[in-house]
Amino acid sequence: MSKILISGYYGFNNIGDEAILKSIIDQIKHIDKNADIVVLSSNPAFTSKTYNVRAIKRTNVFKIISEMMSADLVISGGGSLLQDITSKRSIIYYLSIINIAIMLNKKVAIYGQGIGPVNCIDNRNRVKKVLNKVDFINVRDKDSKDELISMGVNKDINVTVDSVFGMDKPDLDISQHIISSMNIQDSNKIVGISVRPWKNRDKIIVQEISNVCKYLVEKYKYEIILIPFHFESDINIINQITTSLDENTKKKVHTLNKNISVHEYISLVGNLKFLIGMRLHALIFATLMNIPVIGLSYDPKIDTFLSMLGKKNAISVLEITSQDVIKEIDDMVENYENILQDVNEKCENILKLSNQNRDILMKLLKK
Repeated sequence: MSKILISGYYGFNNIGDEAILKSIIDQIKHIDKNADIVVLSSNPAFTSKTYNVRAIKRTNVFKIISEMMSADLVISGGGSLLQDITSKRSIIYYLSIINIAIMLNKKVAIYGQGIGPVNCIDNRNRVKKVLNKVDFINVRDKDSKDELISMGVNKDINVTVDSVFGMDKPDLDISQHIISSMNIQDSNKIVGISVRPWKNRDKIIVQEISNVCKYLVEKYKYEIILIPFHFESDINIINQITTSLDENTKKKVHTLNKNISVHEYISLVGNLKFLIGMRLHALIFATLMNIPVIGLSYDPKIDTFLSMLGKKNAISVLEITSQDVIKEIDDMVENYENILQDVNEKCENILKLSNQNRDILMKLLKK
């Protein structure tokens, strides 16, 4: 029986990171159903109950060291852990966990991560120093590999895709109770929208997305679901959008206002006609379920993922206008069948790459 310790952004109710964790756990259990898995979490009780693993507080250094001493493998992943855009301190935390494992002479894998941006010179040097000592590095896109190389990381760097693509697709029926509870009249005409707060752009985002909602309802008679992917962070800006809507539009705009499971989230996205998304894992969930997307970029990781889908001109949140989004919507509606076929082909290629993630884990656990 193997013992694996997993470090990441877990227990914060960010559905993208929770999906990453579930995918990693599922892949480990597929290889070794009796594996002893310990997750570093902000909410150990939730993580333990949800995934049927052991979990400890991510800030309890003594407990972390105690569990790590008997671990066969320490996994740092996935998501965007090694970056200093959203936080200047988190990169220090994740590198410290990796460094402790190295000092304890443990096998360490950087798994399915998106790297950067890392702007601080000291942080770039820290990444170089620590990652040149790990046993294995696997990143989710070529830009992440290039960023590590530019920082001076000289280990072999394997490029696959986000580990969420390794998940089994959930049945569309498991989210039907959520759609039914919203009193949506036509379940074949639902558009999902995912937004997040971003620096000083919240007011603009609210204004422009409100205009987009009005257009979708008036021109195409769509029903809209506003979906928070990091619930506590996103729900406030979503509520601002709904408050700003006129009464006629508001009748057709619905909010996912409760926490649901990873599989329910993915299933819900799978019931959409298309998705307009700012959160990376909103776009990833949609692609996994063969749903076309319109991306709103606030971070290079969004542009990188959209380029994998053949989309070269993402709408920047820094310059967003409702007219730009509406232009994309009109193109989506007019060319929907062709776009859908392209999404299916791109997803098939991505899923082939995702199989490498499981192969990588198998090799790491059997070494």
